[in-house]
Amino acid sequence: MNLTEVILKLALVGGDPILYILLLMSVITLAVIIERLMSYKFIEKNLDKYEPLELRLQLEKRLGILATFGNNAPFIGLFGTVLGVIKAFHHLGTSSEFGVRVVMTGISEALVATAMGLFVAIPAVIGYNYFVRKMRFLLMIYEEKRR
Repeated sequence: MNLTEVILKLALVGGDPILYILLLMSVITLAVIIERLMSYKFIEKNLDKYEPLELRLQLEKRLGILATFGNNAPFIGLFGTVLGVIKAFHHLGTSSEFGVRVVMTGISEALVATAMGLFVAIPAVIGYNYFVRKMRFLLMIYEEKRR
């Protein structure tokens, strides 16, 4: 068995494992956004009680998760799509049936991974941008109060 056959066997798993990964990422994204909203509300009410370094650390906490997911989820979704297309074409090549239906069904299932990747990335990027702006605003208010 050569390397191409080994990789093909792995690729024929398709995009389903990728969809599970993206589903997990979407749950984590939502949890981080909710947690950060609650934390920022608490921090804003108690802004005077923080030391500068502690405040910055609290405001930046978990934003890296949103940034990472926002940047990488579309690529993970694309990877799932590529695996799904490989699987669809392989089934087309080995199937006794030939027609548009065989190809289109496989490709439409593969494209779900791309949509799911965007479904994860868009809220993550929106959340990240919101919290970065809110962080800058709170740090500016904090600095003004300390003068």
